[in-house]
Amino acid sequence: MSQAPQTPAPAVAIIGVGPRGLTVLERLVALAAKRFAGTVGAPRSAADATTETALTIHLIDPYPPGAGIVWRTDQPESLLMNTTIAEQTVFPDSSCTFLGPEEAPTGPSMAEWYLANGGTEPLHSTFPSRTLYGRYLRDAYRRIRAGAPDFIEIVEHPTKAESVIDLPAIDLPQSAAEGSRATVPEQLVRCQNGTTIVASAVVLAVGHIPSAQPEERARLAAFAELGGGLYLPQGLPAETPVTEVAPGERVIVRGMGLNYFDLQTLFTHERGGRYETQPGGLLRYVPSGDEPRLALGSRRGIPYRSKPICHEHPRRDWPLRYFTKDNIALLAGIEHLDGERKAGARFNDQLWPLILADLRLAYYHTLSQVRPEAFADDPGQLREAIGEAVSRHLTRRTWQETHPQSGEVGAGEARTAAPARAAASATTTSSAARAAGATTTEDAVRQGRVTREALAWSEIEEALVPDPADRMSLHTLLNPLEGELFTSREPGEPGSLHEWMLDFLRTDLRNSLAGPTGSPEKALFTVLWQSRLLLKELIVAGHIDRVSIDMEILGWFEGFVSGICDGPPPQRIAELIALAEAGIVSFIGPDMRIEENPDALRENPEAPEAEAETASSGIAARPDGVDSTTAKAKGLTNEAQKPRPEIFTVTSAQAAGAITGSVVIDAASPTNSVSRAADVLLYGMLERGQLTAARLTLDDGREKFLNGLALTSRPYRTIDVEGNVHPRRFALSIQLSSKQWGLAIAANPGTNAATLNDSHAAAEAILDLL
Repeated sequence: MSQAPQTPAPAVAIIGVGPRGLTVLERLVALAAKRFAGTVGAPRSAADATTETALTIHLIDPYPPGAGIVWRTDQPESLLMNTTIAEQTVFPDSSCTFLGPEEAPTGPSMAEWYLANGGTEPLHSTFPSRTLYGRYLRDAYRRIRAGAPDFIEIVEHPTKAESVIDLPAIDLPQSAAEGSRATVPEQLVRCQNGTTIVASAVVLAVGHIPSAQPEERARLAAFAELGGGLYLPQGLPAETPVTEVAPGERVIVRGMGLNYFDLQTLFTHERGGRYETQPGGLLRYVPSGDEPRLALGSRRGIPYRSKPICHEHPRRDWPLRYFTKDNIALLAGIEHLDGERKAGARFNDQLWPLILADLRLAYYHTLSQVRPEAFADDPGQLREAIGEAVSRHLTRRTWQETHPQSGEVGAGEARTAAPARAAASATTTSSAARAAGATTTEDAVRQGRVTREALAWSEIEEALVPDPADRMSLHTLLNPLEGELFTSREPGEPGSLHEWMLDFLRTDLRNSLAGPTGSPEKALFTVLWQSRLLLKELIVAGHIDRVSIDMEILGWFEGFVSGICDGPPPQRIAELIALAEAGIVSFIGPDMRIEENPDALRENPEAPEAEAETASSGIAARPDGVDSTTAKAKGLTNEAQKPRPEIFTVTSAQAAGAITGSVVIDAASPTNSVSRAADVLLYGMLERGQLTAARLTLDDGREKFLNGLALTSRPYRTIDVEGNVHPRRFALSIQLSSKQWGLAIAANPGTNAATLNDSHAAAEAILDLL
């Protein structure tokens, strides 16, 4: 007797299985296990004891599921995360509102996993290695897979997806109970290794993708190729071919953010150098002789401020007093933020004054504790002035009411003229500025950062804190090199950028080790950290005006808060100081400019000038007859053993002279703009119109393309170039930036994390389709 043909199980394809894709898998398995329990058919025969498959989940990623490319477990242990052990999870916990009261977490947070595996370091102050996080993610994947019921099949495809194509709807066998599912529009996923997958739903969680080089960087790459130098574009540091850089070569590094500190580790610790702890906790670097010489520069000329997180000062949440949901609802004239009505808040006009009040309160409270002599009178007067300013601000609810002379300044002009340089300059108005009268007031209004009470605040602040060096200056904190001119870059010389940078780095390290309670500057970190978390929540909930998000939060506040909050652990700054003192690192200055050095000889890698510079740097020069075993062990090619000609020249308008180098590395983080995608999958889908970049209509009617994809609201279905929503295609991860701000790696435990809610919503929507 012939059996009826079996209906194929519905399938889901998850493209990209790093932390974001992993959370989608976890939610799909957890929800499908409940939804299909008791409804799956029995084994087809006594000889066939297998359970009928109810759902197949295809995982497409050339790297191991969970860790992906960023957190792969074979990278050096010396590369660190920029968050602590306590700040990561891929499993929902009791804070997640989508879990029922009887539901238990399906797995541990990273902290729970770490302790269960014998970890002993403090959870809230330890920055773990990237490989440790990768091992947590790999273990989480194994746990999810092992916990999946037999009727859920999980199939790994260690390859890249190259295209996703919609197939015509097909008629399926159906019963009376399945009458509404007569047709299922499928999608065909083609992979690099020739595999094809037919899926009922597709989730794009591709994360970091290659980007096309802008014109200036393409020019540097072309010149490097023609001149015998080397140009390494933006990318993941662990994937950067640093072994191509020879010992003793001068490397010009553009960018002093987190990518740089990874490169710093790869060029020093991973090449055999070591750090020795000196009395007082400072470090001394002992070179191996295999290091290149690093010349560091960036737009601001300084690295981000280091995090004030160490064993003595673990990260703790800071309760915001003024920037709260209640105050935002009051400004919007609504009862609360949990209802249907949206606040439509403007950041500069309504929210920034509240954040600024919290910053002032934290700064001056800490100053009064560590340096009470800085005050000419009772510091309580400043607290009263802050409270009064906020009270007055909360009584004004419209843009016109919060701006003096609003009739003279167009709303669109004030809202879009928000340069980063003015981010903090309007937070404190000097006596000279007040003497300038109305013109200065108009300028401040155009910057969108001043309210009527600002001038009164400035008078009180100057009276109570006589020394300007003791006052809170956010602008100086973010741009300390502004206005500085240096006649030298050399160590020990008068007017030297090198000595200024060492003093700056030592001060920042000292403040970080003092912690938020011991340094007024580091007290700002805790306020901005919490403010950013609340802003992310408000953006996801739709309470902030879209133009304000783009022109104000992304326009200036994002860079401002990153400069204070997104720096490296203090350990990395201590290492940078030691490297500068050892002659491994030099500094370029702000607004660095890289040009070709046409006078460099293409084939003269052993020029006397290069040899002299290598000798004066204090680094042992490698002989031509380098031991081949050592070279092979370090991954150095024959080409890399010989220094290249110094074909690049870099200058700064604020420091005399120029620096030449043979290698340029762009250490800035990739922009992750979909319009510049060089990834085969996303580029192809954009070219075919299956995807499109999100657009924003500005106040003057112009349209602006955003970095992220055009998507619906949660569960984030994709939208094509014609504006059509695809019901069975979803996008998460970095390409979600048009809907969210500052996407996290995965999720913070105990916070009802947006990333877990995103994955839950996508999984629910997918299962509803099947």
